[in-house]
Amino acid sequence: MAILVKHKGASDAPAAAVKDGTYKATLTNIKQFSNTFGQRIGFEFTVADGAAAGQKVMRSTAPQLTRQSKLAEVIEGMLGRPLTDKELQAGFDLEDLLDKECSILVLQSKSRTGAVYSNVERVFIA
Repeated sequence: MAILVKHKGASDAPAAAVKDGTYKATLTNIKQFSNTFGQRIGFEFTVADGAAAGQKVMRSTAPQLTRQSKLAEVIEGMLGRPLTDKELQAGFDLEDLLDKECSILVLQSKSRTGAVYSNVERVFIA
């Protein structure tokens, strides 16, 4: 019995939803989930301007909050300031960030399977 495999051409790949660039956005959803990287926190941003207005893009991080973590980077970008020692020790309520306006840097990334997607690389105050 033959097992036939074929090349997946570039035209077969889905187009990235949001092109590379910096956009004004609003944090519209936060969710916890698990994937191959383990437990994750997903930040869903809705683009507010340009041709991508209304489209959603996501950034996920590990749930551990440390001064050097990607989670802290997202929170600090939303706040426009570093987290205090008290916030790091006591924890930070992510729901305080919901509906907050910010700016996001979107870059195209490739998944392990080769799929191209729009990824939020940086979050910073609007």
